[in-house]
Amino acid sequence: MSGRPDPVLSDYFRFARRNLLVIGVMTVLGLAAGVVQALLAPDTYTASAQVFAPATPVHPGLERKPGQRLPREVTVDTETQILRSSSVIGRVATALGVSPETAAERLVVTVPTNTRVLTVSVSGSTPDRALNGVGVATDAYLVLRAQIVAGVRQRHLEALQSRIGVLESRLASMTQGTVVRNTRARTHRQALIRQINEMERQVSALQKQDTSSGEIVRTAVRPRRPDRNNSEVPPVSYAAIGLLAGIGLGVRRDRRAGRTRHDATPPQPRPRRTPV
Repeated sequence: MSGRPDPVLSDYFRFARRNLLVIGVMTVLGLAAGVVQALLAPDTYTASAQVFAPATPVHPGLERKPGQRLPREVTVDTETQILRSSSVIGRVATALGVSPETAAERLVVTVPTNTRVLTVSVSGSTPDRALNGVGVATDAYLVLRAQIVAGVRQRHLEALQSRIGVLESRLASMTQGTVVRNTRARTHRQALIRQINEMERQVSALQKQDTSSGEIVRTAVRPRRPDRNNSEVPPVSYAAIGLLAGIGLGVRRDRRAGRTRHDATPPQPRPRRTPV
């Protein structure tokens, strides 16, 4: 059984010559479409600022027992979630004049390894919108972070003061109307007094604690150039698509031409066998 011969290099050259017009036209059309797309695509500008987010303990006033691990401080992942919260995104969307979904896509937060400096980038249709957007994003983040830190601090103060009240009530019930003579009772009373003094010290330290919510370490500057630096990518990509489309059309034309020639060729009579 004879199979179809494998194509050689000359076959490809003949195919290109036969379909040169189709391939050339499709490539030119693809190139033109890419140029039009590159010219009509709107420019985007990106402005960036850097914000320092100091470590915020989530366990102020928490008494550590032997062998007990305290909860971790607020991580940079939490800071990123605050920056991408609905409150911040909503204000950025208003500044950019876009929907919250689009604003969330245009707000990018990056954090280098082993640092608490967040790089906040916002893209806009104009340099002024990008600059205004990143300024709104950092300001809204710092305001929201200050509210969260103050809320955590207030809750811990209330928890400590409530605990002090419980211990003082327990101490008053032990000594009210009686003189403590039992050694064990005196020891327990002294332990309660030490706990109350320690918690009062923690309350005083917590009230004096710095409530700084962070600061901007590098302000954003007005972008001078659009982000689209690779303007040659759309024309080249569309030209390649047009080239492939032209090759596909050429293959289809050759197959149709082959079937037409095959249909136009009259069937040859089968040779008769002569008996031996």
